[in-house]
Amino acid sequence: QEAALAFPVLFETAVPTLVAGLARGLSPVQARLDTLFHTMAVLDDSNLAHRGGLEGLRHAQQSARGYLAAGGATSPGGMDAAHAMGCDFQVRNLSPGGSADTLAAACWVVQLCSPAP
Repeated sequence: QEAALAFPVLFETAVPTLVAGLARGLSPVQARLDTLFHTMAVLDDSNLAHRGGLEGLRHAQQSARGYLAAGGATSPGGMDAAHAMGCDFQVRNLSPGGSADTLAAACWVVQLCSPAP
């Protein structure tokens, strides 16, 4: 569905979130992590749905929204919270593969569109 719609989550969520994070001084790791969670919050990730059903997909989306509402990667304990969410996903056999692929594509688009040094 994303491809048929010209990748709206990539171009309307992931790329702008990554660019904004880097522009406001986040480290590349922090900017990418926040971009991943912004993407997970809105993408109907088929890998999450395949592994955990609709319940698993909604759990991941709600977890991502909660992480962002708490301040994301730059909040006190943000990196620990991301790690804890990863552990929770492992226990639930959830993998946000579509969100990770979208993040990778966003990184590529941002790199491609950046001026040469």
